[in-house]
Amino acid sequence: MRAIFLLAAACATGGSNYGTVAIKSFSNAAAPAARFSVGQGTISGSSLYAVLDQGCIRGSVGRAPIGFCSDPADPNHWSGISGDFTAVANPDGHSVNVDGYLTLDTRRQASMTQVVRLGDGPQWDELRKNPALAAIAATAADLQAAHIRY
Repeated sequence: MRAIFLLAAACATGGSNYGTVAIKSFSNAAAPAARFSVGQGTISGSSLYAVLDQGCIRGSVGRAPIGFCSDPADPNHWSGISGDFTAVANPDGHSVNVDGYLTLDTRRQASMTQVVRLGDGPQWDELRKNPALAAIAATAADLQAAHIRY
């Protein structure tokens, strides 16, 4: 049964797994890094699952569903039921500038504003190509480090 589940998961993500990234919390540098697995158009970890499909990102952060779609006029701008943010990769390729917020529930929003540092390797190259996934993962790392229930 486990082999069938793993095969189904591989098919769902296009069968690609570029590796794991460790992202430190921007708001709590003393917290341990959150680890995420990166595939083609996907990023996942213990508190995050996000997939990019046809210009939209869907999944969950903790128990909260996420849904963002890119703005056709500005592909760096993402908005939807989960909030509003921009994610712009720096020309040097070493970081992503993020500005915006993630809606946790009807009463709470989490700031997404930060600079996400990027490393080397195919997993980081995928996040350079899709900086919005890096923005969401970094926000998930911040929420985890702050022990915010969502």
